[in-house]
Amino acid sequence: MPRMGFDFGLEAAALCAKQKFRWLFIIPSISADGINSLPPLKGARPSVSFKEIQAEHLNETISYPGKPEWKPVDLSLYDLKKNIHPVFGWLQRLYNPGPGEWSPPLDNEFIISEAYLELYDGCGGLLERWIFENVWPSSVDFGELEMGDSEIVTCDLSIKYARAYINQTTDI
Repeated sequence: MPRMGFDFGLEAAALCAKQKFRWLFIIPSISADGINSLPPLKGARPSVSFKEIQAEHLNETISYPGKPEWKPVDLSLYDLKKNIHPVFGWLQRLYNPGPGEWSPPLDNEFIISEAYLELYDGCGGLLERWIFENVWPSSVDFGELEMGDSEIVTCDLSIKYARAYINQTTDI
């Protein structure tokens, strides 16, 4: 089909700007699980910093990048009415406050092997997919309640992970 000139160069997929509001953070069986769930309210892409290695020379100090350190990702999830609270169920795999049982994560039942952060374009096509490995909640805040506030209840959690990377396959 001939180009009519009205696209102003926007037809190229390489020029698609990623939007902050078109994303899902998928933790299997915790968030974005099926059709009856809402997307997270707030989240973030991963952040990494490198510890410094310093080499002392006679007249100077030279720094090199060392071990990577992945920062926790903070999520705000809508707290929907479900028979079993998914975040509390995840927490109970490690610590069950009812009987006061703490189970050290020796069998990795507490750690979820993979979670995903997906960014979408305006038509729902996948633009970017982050894969988080060995995900676990480092803190959970079930939120405060207030009689004068009519907002939806949220559950805030901070998750840690071993590493994160972008899926670089060409089918995205």
